[in-house]
Amino acid sequence: MAQTESQLEIYKIILGRKTVRQIIREKAEADEITINTDIEYSNYLFRKLLNKLTEDAAWTSDKTKLGLSLFVNEGEDVNTILSNHSEQNCIEGFVNGGPYDKIKTIARTTDVSQREQLGRDKMVTERFYMYLHLPLGSKIGLLLIEEKGSLKISSAVQFLLIELLKTHRSAVKFERFVPSSLIEEYKNGSVVDTLTFTDYMTTSVVDEEGEDPIEKQYGISIKITPPNEDKTDFDLVNNMLHALRGASMKLGLVTKRLSEFSRKNGTLKKENKSYSFSLGNDLKIKPIIEIEDRFQDAELGTLKRVDIKSMCDELLGQIRHEIYTV
Repeated sequence: MAQTESQLEIYKIILGRKTVRQIIREKAEADEITINTDIEYSNYLFRKLLNKLTEDAAWTSDKTKLGLSLFVNEGEDVNTILSNHSEQNCIEGFVNGGPYDKIKTIARTTDVSQREQLGRDKMVTERFYMYLHLPLGSKIGLLLIEEKGSLKISSAVQFLLIELLKTHRSAVKFERFVPSSLIEEYKNGSVVDTLTFTDYMTTSVVDEEGEDPIEKQYGISIKITPPNEDKTDFDLVNNMLHALRGASMKLGLVTKRLSEFSRKNGTLKKENKSYSFSLGNDLKIKPIIEIEDRFQDAELGTLKRVDIKSMCDELLGQIRHEIYTV
């Protein structure tokens, strides 16, 4: 099985006026449950999350058209897929997620006449790794979550956690977080190699009999490469992006600015080594944390659980002082 290129995204969870402990206590009281110890607080939150992910119906987000669940395969236990580490204030493990509300066709590669159309109520999922850090005495938490190339569920997970953590007069917000050490690593001596803007156009075509319309999705990619003799230094890249801010392209009947494309990526070069980064909707550079191939379990198509947790534990230790300033 081919390995999937994976990256790690980090989000700062801002809980507003209340600490994690206060939020859990308020929700437990609403459920008429008494909790006292730190372990009980942690276990209560974990159970609430599991309940949302283990119902017969998938948890869905109409805003993102993404569904989430925990698929328990034969020989697995739900607590071995997603686990609570109360001593670390950490919930980590795998979540199944993917898009729904799209008409797709699956077929055998060896015989494309053997195919099946998936309706809008079907979701096509992958297993993604998630690492959630919520210290009980803090008003801030961290979400570290895997994305697989163009496949990502971070927006749906954020909506799920907002639903889990929001209380009266306490909003929950997410901010993309990039460690300062990673930004410095990008900046020093690097030049912009490519900028790539990717989106999708969906059109309806009739089937082979000329009767039933089928939705087909086409990928559109625009690649911008500065000339070799005029590579842009990292410190000047914002000037380059500002010049592209008003550029647009017509996709079918819709005209989109480059800043509105669903994926906006680029590469930097430094000493013959390439680094990847993404662009936000404001066209600001957001460095990407690459997950090396040695963390991939090629047979299962997932990350190696023990290894990726160790990586996240280490990363948390490195950035803790940037997040929890008090």
